[in-house]
Amino acid sequence: MTGAIMTVPSAPPRRVLIIKPSSLGDVVTALPVLRGLRRTFPDAHLAWLVNAEYAPLLEHDTDLNELIRFDRRDFRGVRRWPVAAVRFVGLMRRLRASHFDWAIDLQGLLRSGMLSLAGGASLRAGFARPRENAAGWFYTHRLAVGSAHTVDRNVELARALGIDARQEDMTLQVSPAGRGFTQEFMDRHGLRRGGFVVCAPPTRWSTKLYPVRHWRKVICELSRQVPVVLLGGGGREENLCRKIAEGMPACVVNLAGRTGIAEMVAVIASAGAVICSDSAAAFIAQAVGVGTAVLFGPTRPDRTGPIKTGQAITARLPCQGCLKRRCRHVTCMESIAPDEVIAAAEKLLAQRR
Repeated sequence: MTGAIMTVPSAPPRRVLIIKPSSLGDVVTALPVLRGLRRTFPDAHLAWLVNAEYAPLLEHDTDLNELIRFDRRDFRGVRRWPVAAVRFVGLMRRLRASHFDWAIDLQGLLRSGMLSLAGGASLRAGFARPRENAAGWFYTHRLAVGSAHTVDRNVELARALGIDARQEDMTLQVSPAGRGFTQEFMDRHGLRRGGFVVCAPPTRWSTKLYPVRHWRKVICELSRQVPVVLLGGGGREENLCRKIAEGMPACVVNLAGRTGIAEMVAVIASAGAVICSDSAAAFIAQAVGVGTAVLFGPTRPDRTGPIKTGQAITARLPCQGCLKRRCRHVTCMESIAPDEVIAAAEKLLAQRR
């Protein structure tokens, strides 16, 4: 069920601001709104406000006219850090000077609602039930959506505004720099496009982590069939991947900590299949057309599961889908058998071939 507190203006917008700063996976799931806006309003100036660390995901996108980088630390440090205050004021001035007609807040936080108002848009739209209720104070259109899946919720909100958004619009454009990095990497390791599996073990929630011993069994078996590439960030993620890759054969390549976002997207786009927990890697893989096996313990496939290509592998426990970031036993992820993951990866590779 979708509704609005006032009628959408009949005149097409000339300038539209999408507000979706984070997180990485959430930015990917908001892409149907951008694609739909470009299809519906081909001559409009489309801008996206995004966290600076995630900007490489969008900075080469041909559907965007403008990328506005945002650092949420500037909000937290305005009162005690002069540099943050200057940056914050600069951002507000830039938004005010942009004279947007529409602002679509897909983040649903107090600060994102404030930023929608700062742009001066006469239409400011967001979810009727935002993550922080105060965000709704700044909207002219509070739109109720009935969908459970995060992609479908964004599509439903966009359609309520007359935007021709579609689920299949969740597509990512691979940057030239990322393609160059990946080609060099594949040449160096003798890999071919579609001929290797990407495993992305890290997640932001500790409860979504698949056990190291399970990862090692999965990778050891798959490496007998195809090369395996591990992906992850630096710090803890790099340490996790190092433990998993320790003692593995040469056909297991650990790229954790050695790629930025643009390079990670390009490596995933060149893979034959992706295996990961419920994380950004799953959405990136779908957005570049690569099948993914996604492991679900505390989270729910109906909310964040594969919608295009892939398979959800769900723990079979009564508490599955509890949505808890902390747990005393974390048996859900442990209960997913490595053999089940291996079989799913083999199926995806066969489909790719």
